[in-house]
Amino acid sequence: MISIQNQIIVKNQMNQLCFNIQIIMKQNRKTCQDIDLDNCKVLDEVLWKDDRLWVSQSMIILLIRKAYDLSINDHSDMNWTLNLLRQSYCWLKMRMMIKHYIQNCYVCCKSKASRDWINELLKSLLILKQQWQNISLDFIINLSESDESNAILTVIDRLSKKRHYISCWSDDKEIFAE
Repeated sequence: MISIQNQIIVKNQMNQLCFNIQIIMKQNRKTCQDIDLDNCKVLDEVLWKDDRLWVSQSMIILLIRKAYDLSINDHSDMNWTLNLLRQSYCWLKMRMMIKHYIQNCYVCCKSKASRDWINELLKSLLILKQQWQNISLDFIINLSESDESNAILTVIDRLSKKRHYISCWSDDKEIFAE
């Protein structure tokens, strides 16, 4: 399997922007499409900037995904990913692209708490003054049959936590209690 670095080098050699930069560098110009060419060099038809490999547009997402999904990173930090990638690679708007990738990461979006205003402050439950004024009901079904019942209705008082169990019979459509 070809390493990610080798894939980037191959794409870099075939990339039109990298080719244009090489031509402009030969003309001793200082910039090309918002890229400062002062610290750029070409080695074996591969573009390097500040001794870091230039990454073509088609390889950026793959590279960010590889770095961000590392098990040691555990989807934790944009700066960690940025610093890891800056050690060896560079491209235009690097910080913005990494930030955008992380903001759209499915795992991160799913695991982070919502910060919407829709989720208001928690409201306390009513303080009950009398038992059995507020109850909860729950059925336990698909039990093995005994004494002509295969389900249990649980009735729980929310104030005292007292409970009653009522044997029931259930079929696929209805539940019957005595």
